[in-house]
Amino acid sequence: MFVAANRFTVADGYGDELVERFTESSEDITEQPGFVRFDFLTPPGDGNTYIAQTYWESEDDFEAWTESEQFANAHGGDAPTEMFEGHPTLETYETAITHE
Repeated sequence: MFVAANRFTVADGYGDELVERFTESSEDITEQPGFVRFDFLTPPGDGNTYIAQTYWESEDDFEAWTESEQFANAHGGDAPTEMFEGHPTLETYETAITHE
């Protein structure tokens, strides 16, 4: 399994708005070939790092998503520049061990 984690450092006061934006735009991803799961992680307490984490059957499935019209639509709404402290950071992983 392939995992893509996009980390956002969010300015104070914008956390709820970011969660709302992902709530509104995350449904298109569920119809993508190879999609397994989407998690949007919020920091406990006063933290400001949020993570959009997706699970895919393969890296090719993830890459196809990033090149799709649905991806462009999901990422088309411009967020206010002051919402973020720097650019998001994308981290990718291959699953080595899973326990459920």
